[in-house]
Amino acid sequence: MNDKWRSSLPWDKAYRSGEYLGNWEYDHPSQELVATIAALRLPRGSVALDLGCGAGREAIFLAECGYRVYGVDFSREALRIARRRSAEAGVPVRWRRARVTDLPLHDGTVDFVNDRGCFHLIPDRYRGELARELARVTKSGAHILLRGSRRAGPKGFVPVNKLALQRYFARSLFSLGPVLTITMVANVGTLSANLAVLTRR
Repeated sequence: MNDKWRSSLPWDKAYRSGEYLGNWEYDHPSQELVATIAALRLPRGSVALDLGCGAGREAIFLAECGYRVYGVDFSREALRIARRRSAEAGVPVRWRRARVTDLPLHDGTVDFVNDRGCFHLIPDRYRGELARELARVTKSGAHILLRGSRRAGPKGFVPVNKLALQRYFARSLFSLGPVLTITMVANVGTLSANLAVLTRR
């Protein structure tokens, strides 16, 4: 398959070999997610979606906060690790293997979406599909915490910036807060990134 985003093979290999540990893994939920959850004060039982959940670190944190959590990823190996971790943590997470442009969720069910580095891996030709799918599954008033690389890079990053967000997330469906520069942290280093919160109208 020519389009590595459409194939799970590179991702499965990275999780099976442990390569992910030396790239994007982080031993703790990100501070920007923790701060956002503290500020939003969502009621227990709210439905949260971790988009491109990988090995499940942040989905598990959301479950520990008392939310009903869906962790969606295309990699079987990532979900295998995530299932083990949530069992060890003693929290329920509904792990689903799916493309983020075809989410296995009902319309208008999600209160909060967490995206730590998913959107910045989506090629431009699929970003509109992702935005429409998020519009479909979120409730009015739902928040999307989105962060990713500020610039294109050798790892295939597609920049996350105000122009891209305005282009793909229709103003009739989402309001966009300020796009802020942050440093995304992983165990092996940092990434210059942007953060934005979108709210479903």
